[in-house]
Amino acid sequence: MAQIEDLNDFQLFRACGPLYPAFAIESLTSILLGVFFCYLALRITVRTDVNAPVLATYRWVVDSTSEPLNFWWKEMKTWPEMNKRSLADRIKLCRLLNLAMCIAQAAAAFFSVLRWLHISNVNGLRYLGYAFTCALMQAELVVLIAPYVPCYKFNVVGVVIFTHVWLVLGWVGSLQSGFLFEDSSWESFVENYDFEVLIVTNKGLLIAATAVGLCGLMLVQMPFLSLIYFIKGGCKAHPDLPYYYMRLMMTVWFTWPAFPAWWLVSAEGLGLLADAKSNSVGFAILNCISKGSFTYYMLKTGADHKKRWAKPQGDASKPVEANWMVRNLKSYDSQGVLNVKAEHSLAEGVKDEPENAEQTWV
Repeated sequence: MAQIEDLNDFQLFRACGPLYPAFAIESLTSILLGVFFCYLALRITVRTDVNAPVLATYRWVVDSTSEPLNFWWKEMKTWPEMNKRSLADRIKLCRLLNLAMCIAQAAAAFFSVLRWLHISNVNGLRYLGYAFTCALMQAELVVLIAPYVPCYKFNVVGVVIFTHVWLVLGWVGSLQSGFLFEDSSWESFVENYDFEVLIVTNKGLLIAATAVGLCGLMLVQMPFLSLIYFIKGGCKAHPDLPYYYMRLMMTVWFTWPAFPAWWLVSAEGLGLLADAKSNSVGFAILNCISKGSFTYYMLKTGADHKKRWAKPQGDASKPVEANWMVRNLKSYDSQGVLNVKAEHSLAEGVKDEPENAEQTWV
């Protein structure tokens, strides 16, 4: 007991890594318990009026979600054509990519509660969420100026795979125990500041590969896209170039380096900040700032293009159909369903039913 009390938060964080199977099994049993009682509640609700309630519920869920999913997938399949499409189409695709990014980050956050990928007490779902969402952010930056990007298809596929790979390497590096350098070589370096004495560990090599990948995006890929944007006249109002493009770039330039910086001082990195409780808090705040600001300027980009280059009122064009979510939420917006029904009742001279009217919900 005395040995445990002598450990700081960072040391406990690593020492409790072998408890991962116990946490995972506890989460799994909780999920199974919840599913079982949801089934009982479903059986009580439908009684014997539905022969196969589980299958019927599954079909209901599939039918409810198939429309938005089919629409999203149909639009995603048009990405190879974006270098021939208008800016409005490219913004639409990027908005859907942004939607996938936000949903993926939300799913990673919620499923992290189960601790199913907390191997060695390192949140693997957070890294996989980064690998997916950051790759989509880089793809959006290419798609927005697709007609002017050389080797457009290769550029999109390459930057997505590249971003995904180096973030997965960051996760693998975080799983390694110990320091980035061998302890003896690090002590010698601190005394003499001689880089030749440093001996890099496997963890150090993986983290170095991740750092090289980040630098490649920040110092090569993104400046390359920015240069194309300015050469093609993006510094002025342009009907085929997004006005807020450089602000999207800036949100990545100024927020992404904060993630490895926080990792270095946190319990997953060098352990300079021994309070392991602040580890997830810091990453959560950085996520909200980075992806929140990126989404904000993505929405501003679409609104600005619509405002600047909208077609005249007399121009015949196909009306824009409201999406699945808008159609379902519209009746609940502002006044709500109950107020809408009340207005119809008053207009038709129909009195509302008494509040204590008998209901047969179950």
